Amino acid sequence: MRNVMLVDDDVPVLDFMKQAIDWEQLGLRLVGMFENGAKAYEYAASVQAPDILVTDIGMPHMNGLQLIEKVKALRPELSVVILSCHDEFKYAQQAIKLGVDDYILKETIEPEMLGELLRGIVARLEGREAAVVPGAGDLADKLPDSGRSIVKERFIRSMLYNPLSAPEAWKETASEFGIRLGSAPYLPVLLVIDRFSEARARFVSEDSCMFAVENVTDELLGRYGGDAASFRVANRELLLLFGTGTDESGRSVGLYRVEPALRRIRGALGNYLKLSVSFVAGGSSSVDPHRLRDEMRRLAASGEHRFYLPEGTIGELAEREFSRDDLFAYYPEALETFRHVVLRQEAERIEPVVRLWADRIRERRFAPETVKQWFMKLLLDLHMKFMTMERVPSAFSREALHQTFLEADRLDRLASIAAEYMREAAMRMSAIYGQPRRAEISEAQRFVALNAHRKISLEEVAAHLHLNASYFSRLFKKETNETFVDFVTRTKMEKAKELLDLSRYTVHEIADRLGYDNKSYFVKLFKAHSGMKPGEYAGKARE
Repeated sequence: MRNVMLVDDDVPVLDFMKQAIDWEQLGLRLVGMFENGAKAYEYAASVQAPDILVTDIGMPHMNGLQLIEKVKALRPELSVVILSCHDEFKYAQQAIKLGVDDYILKETIEPEMLGELLRGIVARLEGREAAVVPGAGDLADKLPDSGRSIVKERFIRSMLYNPLSAPEAWKETASEFGIRLGSAPYLPVLLVIDRFSEARARFVSEDSCMFAVENVTDELLGRYGGDAASFRVANRELLLLFGTGTDESGRSVGLYRVEPALRRIRGALGNYLKLSVSFVAGGSSSVDPHRLRDEMRRLAASGEHRFYLPEGTIGELAEREFSRDDLFAYYPEALETFRHVVLRQEAERIEPVVRLWADRIRERRFAPETVKQWFMKLLLDLHMKFMTMERVPSAFSREALHQTFLEADRLDRLASIAAEYMREAAMRMSAIYGQPRRAEISEAQRFVALNAHRKISLEEVAAHLHLNASYFSRLFKKETNETFVDFVTRTKMEKAKELLDLSRYTVHEIADRLGYDNKSYFVKLFKAHSGMKPGEYAGKARE
């Protein structure tokens, strides 16, 4: 039986998980439920460390990230499942970097999903225990492919993160995989599977996807013509070590020596597994195990610096500083551009518009986490804008967007997500505007959405629709169950909230941007709509 610990400051969530899961049927024993990380760690340290930890992130006394680090120090083979809410995007990213097994939004948690996830973790734990610890002579060669892969993974993780206190033992273990540590120069190269969330969907599991990639890669490394081996360092990454030799002057060489081999691997993975992969190499090869390890660590931690690389790239790792400028200063302009393209159903402009903004971001090189938050806010705000229009459905769910952006690790991928969302939204808009009955209402709503920055009268919109103003007023109320004036006000107040969220505009400026000459009247409308004054709303948004 595997021991499981549940940690969450939301007691109903704890009770739900306890009652909804048939723990014994999964081969699991629930050893404790705790409302904060401090109590959970005290139990793990003094009574029993769990095999599996299911924990919230935001908790008092000790948060989930701190708890994971401390319990992993007690039990390095700990498996972790993270529970999170939408407003913990930044922390969820950090948790994934800690090597958690999975990440679940509380809003989407279901017993079947959690049970299946736990069943997979148990299977992986049993597979690991069947493996042999590195350093046991030639036993690693007698393991099946999956067991040998686990042995290699343990070895490379130990080499990366444990002190090299016994170099000879490390050299002996490395030699079992064809690596002559300390005797020849090696160049580390990181292989990254592009769009891994899509790639793994074509396989039975993440493990089967990685085993397939390893098998193809190892087959081609065997034809390299020198010492070479691959090691799994993450669910989507392999670390390749190439023996490169030296040039005529005796100096170690770099990427150009191994690039033909990398191209062959990339081609084979594309042809046989239909996967796109990228390669990022260290600066040069080294014979010194300590220098080699430092370069390997640099590659393993290079996620942010790979953000701007195109998919399928083969190149050296370039670490450059990210811009300190405010990306959100461009947010209002981008949101208006995206919204107009969708509302006007200009499908042919969607890709160019998204690429234009992606190129601007690439040129300025903003921090990846900021770019993810910027794109996600754009799409969620578009979602809210379309929801204010009666009968306009959402293209994507908030949960799906959150998870997709969390997993995206390239700017190109974020741009593709944005373009896909906008295409589907435009298609739905087209279907709605094309309805044979009451298309006038949809067109009126679209007109208001496109002109929320100025005064809009019922007479103007009626004229735009070629309808009598009185008839249009009655029709709008009948079809939407609200007056046209109320709809205009609601649309403008939602726009005001969006501008207040940016924390860049004064109340007077926002009133002016929405076509209100009288600031006091704007404040009165905003309070009636949201229950608080604009200044109070802005203060709450900044908390």
